[in-house]
Amino acid sequence: MVASKKPPRTKATREGSPALHRVRGKVAEVFSADLRSLAVFRVVLALLVLSDLANRATDLAAHYSDVGVLSRATLLGEVLNIWAFSVNLLNGTPLFQALLFSVCALAALSMLFGYRTRLATVIVWALLLSIQQRNPLVLGSGEILLHLLLFWSMFLPLGAMWSVDGAREARRGTRGGATRGARPRRLSPLFLSVATAGLFLQIAFVYWFTALIKTGEEWRTDFTALSFVLHYDQVVTPLGSFLSQFPTLLWAMTLGTILLEGFGPFLLFSPFFTGTVRTAAALAFMSLHYGIYLTMDIGIFPWISAFCMVCFLPAWFWDKPVAYLRESLPEKPGALRGLQNAAAILVHAYWLPLRSWLYSMFLGRRPEAYQEAGKNGRESSPAGGTAAGSGAVTLRSSVAANVLAAICLLYVFGWNLTTVSRFEMPQRLIPPGVLLGLDQYWGMFAPSPPKSDGWFVIPGNLKGEQQVDLMSITRDNFELHAVSWEKPPYIADTYKNEHWRKYMENLNQEEDAGQRLHFGRYICREWNERHVGSEQLRTFEITYMAEETLPDYNEAAPVKSVLWEHSCF
Repeated sequence: MVASKKPPRTKATREGSPALHRVRGKVAEVFSADLRSLAVFRVVLALLVLSDLANRATDLAAHYSDVGVLSRATLLGEVLNIWAFSVNLLNGTPLFQALLFSVCALAALSMLFGYRTRLATVIVWALLLSIQQRNPLVLGSGEILLHLLLFWSMFLPLGAMWSVDGAREARRGTRGGATRGARPRRLSPLFLSVATAGLFLQIAFVYWFTALIKTGEEWRTDFTALSFVLHYDQVVTPLGSFLSQFPTLLWAMTLGTILLEGFGPFLLFSPFFTGTVRTAAALAFMSLHYGIYLTMDIGIFPWISAFCMVCFLPAWFWDKPVAYLRESLPEKPGALRGLQNAAAILVHAYWLPLRSWLYSMFLGRRPEAYQEAGKNGRESSPAGGTAAGSGAVTLRSSVAANVLAAICLLYVFGWNLTTVSRFEMPQRLIPPGVLLGLDQYWGMFAPSPPKSDGWFVIPGNLKGEQQVDLMSITRDNFELHAVSWEKPPYIADTYKNEHWRKYMENLNQEEDAGQRLHFGRYICREWNERHVGSEQLRTFEITYMAEETLPDYNEAAPVKSVLWEHSCF
């Protein structure tokens, strides 16, 4: 018997091997996003931006104009990084700031309904980052995460489904069909690109790196971190204060939190039972942040962190649980589709003719309306679409978009690596991160939770020798209140919102001690504009009542610390 020689393995043979095909399929399954999930993610982001803008707008003059606590000159000279940029710096009046807030809100509304989605997302990201850079002293982790999510969203087809863009594309496909009644194109629900991996990993980095930064024994060995956190009166809610009485429960909750932060993100990338495991992991993180919302008043951070998890919802979620619910609940046929089509009809009937008239009036030319609309409809597929079984079209990112997203992903990973290791970003690579808002640090209650906190009292002396408490100014309250040194029932209620709490927290830090002078001038200016004669403010002190949390979770007697003395005349 003559042994036959096996043919050599060629490149085509290797690429066509079943094992390699399965690996590629798993990678695609793990890092692809469902277009339906991206549509919900778009709506969530837009609503979060609108909520954030509405909250910030209540302090428009105080936090973002030259008549507030931080003028442009002070911002540029003492606070803002030299490589950061803000359009808000072009003018310091409240009216100009209101204009930028309004443009950002309009773009967020456009994003909400999915009209010119990519352009709207770019505008929202740029203006929101600009607004945040206008006053970094009121910036928290939630706002940072929000603009990072918007950054990655610029690379994604958020408007492919459940949007005005999608409805307009469907109408064009029907009208442009070869025969009357031709069906519009059907999109494949899965979208895979480097940007989807970037978005997923950016969210995972928040948990992985905060877990690595939490090196204190309260997180790693004795699991008492949440007991200290819920004694941090600056943020604790009534429910959180109640739970602080149960150390055994908090021990278990601390252990569960650090395990979920450290290992939970791996479940989001599970190659086995991907649909069910990823859905369960996303719901677990949502539950974590809902618990944070109930026990701590830290602004928008829990909502952003919880709702951003919808981008992970896999096709299994929409094809199994949602489909089952749709069949079980009373059907309302075509309600959402009718709303989308109505919006598309309004755009075609009113906006496009109006835009054509404006172009002809001010630019002397008429745009090709449907050509513009066509560009927008194809925005999520810069490289075009390819048929994918049963006539479905798979959206793809261009090579350039993938390369740029890959560079940004490596950059973000490197920046996070600097927070947990000796690795340092090369100096010449730091400016792009600051300019684009990619710099980040996820040290929430790390490396250990705070062991002390306190509350502010601002006793002021009026011309008529009356003494009043000026802390109410942070709540837009300029009435005459008697000074009290007693601890408030809930310190978080002494602030108007999380932005004021963050500002006062920074004011208590030595690195921002120079801002006490500017806050003092703001207090004098605002108070004396509203009062005359003997009720005008003469002098005041900014004091902090520091209170240490003891090892048995009891609190020591408060210690009065005078941070600043100020004279208005």
